[in-house]
Amino acid sequence: MKPEINIALLNAAQEIIGRFSPLIEDEYERSRLGSWGALVLISAMKFNDAASSLEKENKDVVDWLERVGKFNIKDLHSEGYVTGDTTIDQLDKNNQLLRNLLNRTVATLEENGELKVIGSAFDLMRSMHQRRKVSDLIGLLQQAES
Repeated sequence: MKPEINIALLNAAQEIIGRFSPLIEDEYERSRLGSWGALVLISAMKFNDAASSLEKENKDVVDWLERVGKFNIKDLHSEGYVTGDTTIDQLDKNNQLLRNLLNRTVATLEENGELKVIGSAFDLMRSMHQRRKVSDLIGLLQQAES
């Protein structure tokens, strides 16, 4: 990832939170702008981690799909899954594809009453959700309002 993107995002967040937000008199609108600034700041801080998180998540889903015997890597390629040296855009496309396959597989498992396997799918989904939490946003917003 290019560090220039991180720097641009950090500068944008600083301008939003430090310069523009205090100029707005309406408290609600100032709070909204501060929230957007905080989101940009979080994006800047987590930008480099995005690709590795997507790779990890994709690997976890592929492993689960292969383990439950619903898909193998050839099946995934026929669905549009791309391996090799991929960009963050391709990692995201792969992630969307895999999440869709996971949802379809869980629906099929529910129809077949395979409760143990569904439990492992829910564990996987919890771990995926955990990676996407933005609980650190709360602290940043509180700092911006002070």
